[in-house]
Amino acid sequence: MTTGQSLSPAEFTLPDGRVIFCTNERNAELIWHEMSTSVYLREQEKLPDDATIIDVGAHFGLFSLHTASGLANARVLACEPASATFDCLYRNFAAHLPGGTALRTAVADRSGTVELTYYPANETIATIEVDEEDDQRNISAVFANVGADPAQSEAYCSELRRAAERYPVPVTTIAQLFADHDLDTVDLLKIDVERAELAVLRGIGEANWPRIRTVSVEVHDLDGRLNEVVSLLSAKGYRTEQLQQDLYKGSSVHIVRAHRP
Repeated sequence: MTTGQSLSPAEFTLPDGRVIFCTNERNAELIWHEMSTSVYLREQEKLPDDATIIDVGAHFGLFSLHTASGLANARVLACEPASATFDCLYRNFAAHLPGGTALRTAVADRSGTVELTYYPANETIATIEVDEEDDQRNISAVFANVGADPAQSEAYCSELRRAAERYPVPVTTIAQLFADHDLDTVDLLKIDVERAELAVLRGIGEANWPRIRTVSVEVHDLDGRLNEVVSLLSAKGYRTEQLQQDLYKGSSVHIVRAHRP
C-alpha cells in the first residue's frame, strides 16, 4: 500500500486532564505511561526552565508535552515524518505547547527525501530503516513480558505487515536544525527512530556536539549497534548509561542516556 493519507485523529484524555489527539488511544495510554517512568523523569529533573529540546521521532508529541510541562520557557523542536501522526503532533502543540515547533520531517545523516514505512496499527514503529525480523522479535518479547499468548503476537505482526503504508517524506539533519532555527545550546536531544539512530547521530556535525548537553536515544542493538552508539557518545565527551525497561526485556530495544560532565 502506498498512501500516506492522514486519518481522522481520535481524542484521548491524559491523567492530568489534558485532551490530546492521537491515531491510537491504546498507544497513547501506553506511551504516556512510559513517559511517566523514572527513565524519563530523570531527564526532566535536570533541565533548566528555559531548556531547548529537540524531539526526534516525536509521534503525537507526548514526550515533548511531558518534558516541557514543568518548564515555563522551554523551546521545543519536534520532528515527525508520518502524515497521520504529524497531524496529531501539530494539533497537540497548538493546544498545549503553542511555543513549540512541529516539523513534518524525518531526521538522518543527510537532507533530501526518504521512504517511510508506516504501520497504522502501531505508529510508534514507523521507520525509514525496515527490519521485519527485528520488529517481530521485539513485539514477541513485549507480548511475552505482559503474559500474552504467543499466537497473538504472530497475528499482530502479520496484520502490521499487511496494512503497512510506504511513502516519501522529507529528511533533514540535526546540523540543519541548528542552522535553520538558530540554535545555540540544546539541553536535551531525544531520539526514537526505530533503527535509524546512528544516522541521526552522524548528522549532528562536529561543531554541534559540544553544544548538546544531554542525549537520550533508543537503540536497537543489532550487529553491535549498542556498543557503537555508546562508543560514539563517549568519544564526543559524554558519560553514558545503558538502560532497558522491563517491558522490553528480551528485545533489541535499549535506552542510552548521555550527559556532558
